Amino acid sequence: MLSRLRNLLSMPIFSLDEGRQLGKVRGVVVDPESFSVVAIVTDKQSWFGDYKVIPYENVVSIGEHAVTIDKQTHMEKPSNLPHISKLMKKKVPLMGGKVISESGTLLGIVEEFSFDTQTGKIKSIEVSGKFIESFFRGKMSIPASSVITIGTDAIIVSTDAQKNLTKLDSPFKKKLNSLKSSGKKLFCSTKEKTKKWSDSLNNSLEKFTGSGSEQETEDQSSHGKKDDEPAQP
Repeated sequence: MLSRLRNLLSMPIFSLDEGRQLGKVRGVVVDPESFSVVAIVTDKQSWFGDYKVIPYENVVSIGEHAVTIDKQTHMEKPSNLPHISKLMKKKVPLMGGKVISESGTLLGIVEEFSFDTQTGKIKSIEVSGKFIESFFRGKMSIPASSVITIGTDAIIVSTDAQKNLTKLDSPFKKKLNSLKSSGKKLFCSTKEKTKKWSDSLNNSLEKFTGSGSEQETEDQSSHGKKDDEPAQP
């Protein structure tokens, strides 16, 4: 199953053995060599506490609402995990990093990425072309297979990445389209109900008007008869 980083952040972490919430996801550690998430960073356990990390191999599952691990002892201090500690200090700028193609074209900056929750492997990066000098405007997805290097100053992708860009709709645009669709359905429904109500009202008026005319005709006929009758001596 694929997940996006934004969905993971602030997600509660539960231990299966104790059934306790151990904290929340504060961030992740990415290994640029394997291009995968190798650890989850938790929030501080206390005011004066330290951040702890969960090596990705200790993650049991990343669900829709929570992250689960076997037990609390699988949360460790970064200093106890040299490789992860080194990556955290290196601070490879995946999020917010500039994406440049081999041909020297600035494609934009990384705003999000998707990864496999089973393996931690990053499958794609979402690039926003906010810069005036960037290759495009809007948000695009670049497959992980196009990424060549994740450096300290930029992410380098193959020239073919420009051909493999997949345009993504913004959440606002999706919401707007949804509202337009809902509004159109509501308008059609209201229009149909209004027409039915109008037809019903017209029918009622016709019946009322017809009944009144008949009564008026009867009254006129009655008065006519009385006028034609001879006066009694």
